[in-house]
Amino acid sequence: MKFFLEKVPALKRPIYAFLTVLYSFCLIALMVLFFYFINRIDWWGPLLSQGLMCIIVSLIGLLHFVFASIFRKKYQNLAYQPFFYIFMLPYLITWYACFFHPAFIIGDKLLPIWAQVLLVVFCLLVMILTNIQIEKAGFSVVTHGMDVFTVFPEETTIVRGKIYSFIRHPLQFSLLMGGFAMGFISNTWIGLVISTFQLVPSLIIGFREDWELIVRSGEDHKAYIKQTALLFPIRKLPGFLKLLFLGK
Repeated sequence: MKFFLEKVPALKRPIYAFLTVLYSFCLIALMVLFFYFINRIDWWGPLLSQGLMCIIVSLIGLLHFVFASIFRKKYQNLAYQPFFYIFMLPYLITWYACFFHPAFIIGDKLLPIWAQVLLVVFCLLVMILTNIQIEKAGFSVVTHGMDVFTVFPEETTIVRGKIYSFIRHPLQFSLLMGGFAMGFISNTWIGLVISTFQLVPSLIIGFREDWELIVRSGEDHKAYIKQTALLFPIRKLPGFLKLLFLGK
């Protein structure tokens, strides 16, 4: 957190920290209104709103890679601060809007309560265990997860060990599992369907991150891509599950 505050020094001042929280709540309010008005159009409203939001997330995600170097050249050591407010907060809030949206869909229930509870608990457990292994591998949510190193790539090393030896983008996998849990919380066919829509930004951003890492490390990352799955470690599933549930 100390390192993050060095990159966004405005947050050290209470008034700017308050304004940042207010800005975040305004963005969240816009997401709520967006879903509310589109979802009420007809039964297909949630499909449309989730699809549009996933497109928005993907566009912001792609643009923030493009503008990272531009901000670096313009603002130098303070480049991450405007980058954080212009790209990262909208990016995170729109993605988490897609994440939580399925849980608020109401309708006829599909699964019996016991099956619903088991699936919700399983998906959330996998999400939590994945996040634990991400941190153990050296990926920090506060720095890597907030894309500080997209602006300052020379200040970190590429993380590839442990869980990263099974899948290249475990953070997106974690969000997908949590999103599926939200779909099972809804327990409606629309909720379950739209929970899968997070695959769109996950795949787009995952492939874009791979391209970025190929630029940084060349043949090493190309070889790494051939050895590991993007999101789902089908070929290495037993070892992946062993790492998650047994920690080894």
